[in-house]
Amino acid sequence: MKKIFLFFCLVYFINNLKAAVFTVTSNANAGSGTLREAINLANGNGVGQTDYIYFSIQGNSVNDFTIALESELPILTSNITIDATTQPIAPSLILPNPNIRIYLTRVVTPYFSGLRLDNAKNIEIYGLSFSNFKSDPLGTVDEKKAGIFLLNTADVIIGAPGKPNCFNNNYAGILSPYIIPRTDVVNIKISSNILGMGENGLNAQPNETGIDLSFLKNSVIGGDTPEEGNLITSNTVKGLALAAADGNIKITNNLIGLDRTLIKAIPSSSAIGIYVNGQVSIPVISKNIICAQKIGLEIDFVNGGFLVAGNKIGTGPLGTENFGNETGIHINFCNKGTIGGNSTTDGNSIAYNKTGVLIEIAYPISMYKNSFYCNGEAITFKNLPDPTKIVKARITTITPNKLSGTYLPNATVELFYTGTCLDCQGKTWLGTVVANANGVWSYDGAVTGPVTSMGTNLDGATSSFSKPDIDDAFRRVLPSICGQANGSITLMRAYDYTSLAWYNTNGDLVGTDLTLTNIPAGNYYLKVGQNGGCDIVSATYNVPTSAIIINETAKKIVDANCTSSNGSIKGITVSNNMSKTWYNAAGQIVSAGNDLLDMPIGTYYFTVGTGSCLVKSATYAIQNGATTYELRDFVITESSCGQPTGSIKVTGYSATTDYTFKWFDGNDNVVGTSLAINNLYKGSYKLMAYNINTCSNLVGEFIVPEAKMPVINFDSMQKFLSCDGKLVSTTGLSIDGSTNPYTFKWTDEDGNVVSDQLNFKGIAIGKYQLMVTDKYGCISGTAPIDFTLIKNTSLSFANSITPNGDGINDFWDIKGFQSYPDGDFSIYSRDGNRIFYSRGYSKAFDGMYNGKSLPTGVYYYIIDLKTDCGKMSGSLTILR
Repeated sequence: MKKIFLFFCLVYFINNLKAAVFTVTSNANAGSGTLREAINLANGNGVGQTDYIYFSIQGNSVNDFTIALESELPILTSNITIDATTQPIAPSLILPNPNIRIYLTRVVTPYFSGLRLDNAKNIEIYGLSFSNFKSDPLGTVDEKKAGIFLLNTADVIIGAPGKPNCFNNNYAGILSPYIIPRTDVVNIKISSNILGMGENGLNAQPNETGIDLSFLKNSVIGGDTPEEGNLITSNTVKGLALAAADGNIKITNNLIGLDRTLIKAIPSSSAIGIYVNGQVSIPVISKNIICAQKIGLEIDFVNGGFLVAGNKIGTGPLGTENFGNETGIHINFCNKGTIGGNSTTDGNSIAYNKTGVLIEIAYPISMYKNSFYCNGEAITFKNLPDPTKIVKARITTITPNKLSGTYLPNATVELFYTGTCLDCQGKTWLGTVVANANGVWSYDGAVTGPVTSMGTNLDGATSSFSKPDIDDAFRRVLPSICGQANGSITLMRAYDYTSLAWYNTNGDLVGTDLTLTNIPAGNYYLKVGQNGGCDIVSATYNVPTSAIIINETAKKIVDANCTSSNGSIKGITVSNNMSKTWYNAAGQIVSAGNDLLDMPIGTYYFTVGTGSCLVKSATYAIQNGATTYELRDFVITESSCGQPTGSIKVTGYSATTDYTFKWFDGNDNVVGTSLAINNLYKGSYKLMAYNINTCSNLVGEFIVPEAKMPVINFDSMQKFLSCDGKLVSTTGLSIDGSTNPYTFKWTDEDGNVVSDQLNFKGIAIGKYQLMVTDKYGCISGTAPIDFTLIKNTSLSFANSITPNGDGINDFWDIKGFQSYPDGDFSIYSRDGNRIFYSRGYSKAFDGMYNGKSLPTGVYYYIIDLKTDCGKMSGSLTILR
């Protein structure tokens, strides 16, 4: 008890030592007055109050303020502030950064971190430069090193306005490793630091990753003011990487890809500026400038709902600088998130990137009031989850004081003015409207420049921008006939335009409507746009020159029937649908129609064109067409139960004209007028066909048979009692017939239904009647069957056999096994090996196994009858 009391006293004493200041006076690796000694003293002073490590090293150069570490410093405990801005500097000494006054560097081959915080709280670090804290390239994840290494740490501040730290030429500037099981680093604030640049913020000195934090929770990178933002530039893999983040993460006012002057980009062509991963994290990424990266911002598997607002992606603080990323923002595998917001200040400037926003395997992602301009492609969707689909809004009307168009019903449409780059991207937000229930929207107000639209559907998924668009999928080009100006290009479609013009290859304006007609042979293209902005040019279409061409591919000649004038010649086309003049064999004009109709038997031809461009067709004959309707296939359904359930359906036929039909029964009564008749009794029927001139022919004669009733087959029926003798079951009943499917009903003497199965199981002993109904509703039944006389059959057998070939007790005889055809019969040796098995005991056990006689001894049986009687077991002795 005394020992426990002393232990708690000691803990109390250690935790309540008074705060102390430990001053570093030497830049040596170890010894009196060194940083190593100061950390040991602070660690030994308890964690009840905050201890401070200040600096007062004599010197007149950067080398004098450089601590060359030959081994890792002691791991920091809680409640320690290391403030290198306390180091006095002579007025004559000009440092690269006057607020970074102590330099830590690794000068030996072994790998280690600069400062290490394991299981610590309440740590602050200011005014230090960390360099050369590399990692073994072949080392594992948990062996990575950094300028500052965090593990299971909380409440840490690294840098502040006027008190920055610098991290360069390290594996990572600040690192918490990805080690499973996870230990979170919580409430970390990293502000005003320089990562990947020299202390002056001008020259590139890259880390692999500037900030590499796994399991970060409820923390801030940067801060609410520009002074709190970090300069994260030139790092080769990632500027800021957060893996498996959790909770509220704030990334604000950081500068990535530029030097501190904000006018010079330092490209990292293979790096990601900011990478955030964490399924339940809620990152807010705002007011950052992200430039000159392979990917500016990547948000991966973040499903807590991210917000990207007020950033400049690919451009600088003025918004005119061309500092583009290859991909500005990459959203991957996320199920919700917002880029932009409700006000224009929430909108991001996304400019000069090859791809502004790439949305991959992510839905729905909302985008509001952003400014896109001068990107190679504004928004790209890739591998959207099935069955989602993103569609664009369309602008159909543009006037100086009104816009209107179409989109999804009740969905949101944002309208923008486009920028000076001819890329049709929405640079300046103009207004937001909502489509009505029919998907029609309109905007009333001044329209002073080229415009585009962006739609957000009811799921919250935003589309890419609309732009002038030409749809020529249904275009029709007709040639110039006989060298005349009678060619045309029709059925073109276009959207989002205010100006439209057709040009020939000489650049001459030849039309201002979508339909271009009355043109000579030549090449033409269509240009649509918006007052000189967002122009788009179609492919070049060739209008060929042609003689009159007669096309008989769809020709159809209908002969005259029954000597009437009802023949016709249809389906012959000519170039440009030129009009025809029809003649008979005597050269008399008989028609000027496209098709020749209502003609008697005879020969006919037509001419098309005039003068030297007159073409005469071939001669076509309309013959006597007393053709016959020819039957090919039919289906007959039999009648049943003496009821009109039969039918006849003609499924294949050939004919050269239109017909009507009549069905007749055996008494010549009309019973139908289509190719299919129903509700027929058994009997004979015939079908007659009539053409338009009432010429008729017999199509066919048919017999509707009657289906046989289902027959209950009792040949294999067996009846069984349950083990307690109270319930009866049946097997082996079957139905003979072809009118299945059948339904079944067993009823007791009072008419109550006791089973709907053909073979029932487990009903009370009694007298029951079976009724069978086929697919036509026909019913067959039995007389009541008496199940009260069934006796329960139990097994009986000896517990030994003498398989010696004398014909007496050579086999294990089991009486009553026939009542259990599904039973399992097994015999086992004393060591548990099964030496015999039979389903239903179809072959008796004879004391043999694998062709050899089993030795004298005791064996064991297990019999599972597959009934409610359960299993039987016991011993069986073989005597020889």
